[in-house]
Amino acid sequence: MEFILYFILRRIFVRTELTPGHISVSKGLIFRHRAEIPLSAVTKIEIRRTILLRILHGKRVEISTLSGGVWFYMRSWEHIPFLPGYDGISVRATSMQAIAGAFIDTRALSGVITFGLLLNRTGNVFGSESFSRIMSLLVGAADEITRLLSALHIGVPRVTAFIGVFIGAAWLFVFFRKAIGMLRFRVSCEGGYITIRRGVFTLYECRLVRHNLTGILRCDTLTTLLLRSAPLYAHDVMLFPPLTRRDADRMLSKLCGIKPPEGRSVKPPFSALFGHCAAPLGWLAAFSGALILTFIAEPVAADLVQSLLWSGAAISLWFTGAYIIYMRLSRAAHTGDVTALAFRRGARLYTAVFPDRKVVMTIAGRNIFQRFSGMCDMTLAVTGRKRYRLRNVPFSGITRLFGK
Repeated sequence: MEFILYFILRRIFVRTELTPGHISVSKGLIFRHRAEIPLSAVTKIEIRRTILLRILHGKRVEISTLSGGVWFYMRSWEHIPFLPGYDGISVRATSMQAIAGAFIDTRALSGVITFGLLLNRTGNVFGSESFSRIMSLLVGAADEITRLLSALHIGVPRVTAFIGVFIGAAWLFVFFRKAIGMLRFRVSCEGGYITIRRGVFTLYECRLVRHNLTGILRCDTLTTLLLRSAPLYAHDVMLFPPLTRRDADRMLSKLCGIKPPEGRSVKPPFSALFGHCAAPLGWLAAFSGALILTFIAEPVAADLVQSLLWSGAAISLWFTGAYIIYMRLSRAAHTGDVTALAFRRGARLYTAVFPDRKVVMTIAGRNIFQRFSGMCDMTLAVTGRKRYRLRNVPFSGITRLFGK
């Protein structure tokens, strides 16, 4: 079986030529496609070994560039010629760091999609009874939550409770999956490559090319700000689970060869508070106004309407507070040949640190209101068609900082 699978996947459909300076991959049986990648354009090499591939003594290799990539299968003992061995000293993450990294990296939307696909696959493999059993458990949990909230005089319909239970179950499923995958996390640097290895059941290995790093991202949430530690990302790969700022700067300098800028920086002034918090403040005003109207004129199902409006107002207030905190921590810094930009994106604060040689365009955009107030939106475009934007900062400070 192993030989047949390898023959079909490798000998007939895929042919690879791996040399120290060039990568060539051709795929297809009738219509063949050939990809030629110079080694200088490679940004990362990912190697995955699932349980099935480990049984079959195989591995899946994906080679990525800034414009795309190719993947193919290899035998587990076959060596990629341009990759160095594991001679460097590994820095290991503790179990608590791995769990915290999985918690921060888990998102509700991706969890819902993954959990939905799992339920669909479970029903296809084990039959509709297994699917119905899981759904009945979720419905039962939603009924218990509805009964508990009713005892507290909070009216929530069963559909709303079921959606909440489904999202919570999906989040927990993805969280435990990521937490198991994050165990045995270790990173090392050898031969110009940063190597990240992790996993228990599915073995994951990623090699990042040091001189092709476009930037390092530090991802902060309100939880990480309280813990004073946040994970690092490079090319959408977690470089290390949550680290303190001092340890993160040390890792950037020694492991990635990027020294974070120090000294003068430009921050949004307090007068730009409304510009940063306009959206959640608008939501808060709308929910609060509608809530006041429900006390003046009681609508149909007043308890249900008030419960939903209270929830919306609480969420809007939470986002308002988060945006205020993120605004006070946003900044732009530039020293030597390194640029740092701390900006808000959604409900997270990202700090991007990248060398100036990777910056392809600097934009200071100003709308009609910003022209009168002396503000601008600072946008840095880097290789790989990625953009980082810091909103409502002084235009004069940006001009002095970047010398333009």
